[in-house]
Amino acid sequence: MTQTLADVRTFELFIGGAYRPASGGTYQIINPSTEEVVGLAPEATLGDVQLAVDAARAAQPGWAALPQTERVRLLEALALRLEEERATLAPLLAAEMGAAVKGTAGMNVDMAAKAFRVTARLGQQELGETYSPRTGIKDRTLFGVTRLKPVGVVAIITAYNAPYVNFSSMAGPALVSGNTVVVKPAPQDPLGVLELGRIAVEAGIPAGVINIINGQDPAIGRELVGNPDVDGVGFTGSPAVGVEIAKTCAQSLKPVLLELGGKGACLVLDDADLDRAVEVLSLTWTFNSGQICGAPSRAIVHSSLKDELVARLTTVAESLKVGPSDDPEAVMGPVISAQHRERIEGFIASATQEGATVATGGKRPDIESGFYAAPTLITDCTSDMKVIREEVFGPVIGLMTFETDDEAVALANDSDYGLVNYVVSRNLARASGVAERLVSGLVNINGWQGGGNGIDEMPFGGRKLSGFGRKGGRHAIEAFTEPMGITVNS
Repeated sequence: MTQTLADVRTFELFIGGAYRPASGGTYQIINPSTEEVVGLAPEATLGDVQLAVDAARAAQPGWAALPQTERVRLLEALALRLEEERATLAPLLAAEMGAAVKGTAGMNVDMAAKAFRVTARLGQQELGETYSPRTGIKDRTLFGVTRLKPVGVVAIITAYNAPYVNFSSMAGPALVSGNTVVVKPAPQDPLGVLELGRIAVEAGIPAGVINIINGQDPAIGRELVGNPDVDGVGFTGSPAVGVEIAKTCAQSLKPVLLELGGKGACLVLDDADLDRAVEVLSLTWTFNSGQICGAPSRAIVHSSLKDELVARLTTVAESLKVGPSDDPEAVMGPVISAQHRERIEGFIASATQEGATVATGGKRPDIESGFYAAPTLITDCTSDMKVIREEVFGPVIGLMTFETDDEAVALANDSDYGLVNYVVSRNLARASGVAERLVSGLVNINGWQGGGNGIDEMPFGGRKLSGFGRKGGRHAIEAFTEPMGITVNS
């Protein structure tokens, strides 16, 4: 049956506790698996941005004045509603992301609920410090405390690859500490995030505490970041945009948390368990088709293991079922758009032009509709090649070899990025020593946890062009608060 726009749902902005049409009309969201229209997304204007900021500003004092226990309770209620709505939300995310319902899409819902619960648990603790008494002026006893105060209104801008995870990992810490938020999801897949407005209302979140705007025009994001009534910014996305946001925030010394791109290295030492190495490296193919900032897209392999590892990876790549999000047997879906697929293919072409070898993949899968790219392994790479230096953000692994641990560390650190790296070795003391030498926000040894570190309270963030600041646990709460010191003479 031919699809008509009459069959497609129109989504609206969420401002001040209610949905409202966007002033700029709508645009189509395309399913990367089928190229069909998933829904009509709202196109905000600069005026809509101001309405959302005004709503957040009006709600912030009341939200901050609530007892900490009440904010904690409401975040736990939000987590519960997400879990209850999983069967509705996961298919919507799958359709607009092109990700498998049983894989990445469902995990987005699960991880978001978990993130809100972890934040709520941390919110039960005292957000500050108490100092031991000491003698002050004129022998008075001096008592001191530090309280973490909310910055006010926080703008959160998410990336298309993990819309719920990006939202919850920043919004949770901001909300539990008394901030209100204005969220701008990525324009490629905003529909699931827009649904969170309804979920928030049903969880009992007061009007104006969470606001969601959306639009394709980059001016929307610029207006949100630069708005004088926005007190802090959390951004997940590309280094180029992150740098622009940092410059804007610097003009008013506005705090900003940037979680940017990555070019993860997987160091396979000469004593590595190759089953573990294949498990880790395959993440670049199977987890959201490599569209994750923590993908181990640089394989740095001891020369003695190269041939066997390449053979094993080739076998795995050629056995992976590539298909649409609703195919229960598919383990790898499409990439987000036709434009992005062409960009990935450009990296593969440049690698061969520079002298590398495509060991497997490199050509489009034979699927009539959808934006599919094959799991690809490129060998004989050198550290100056484009496929090694730049973030592909797709199912492409570039492989280099080394002879000594020192050489492996040098190759791994020879990057503009420093988000997540991996070490595979049977000798944990040796692996830990190598890990300590990597310029990286996170290091996983002998495994992977979806590109993160698997322990929610641990910090997640990068160095160099991978950003600054940390999501996760207490570190994220500190990103959206300012410490106030109070001393009392008695």
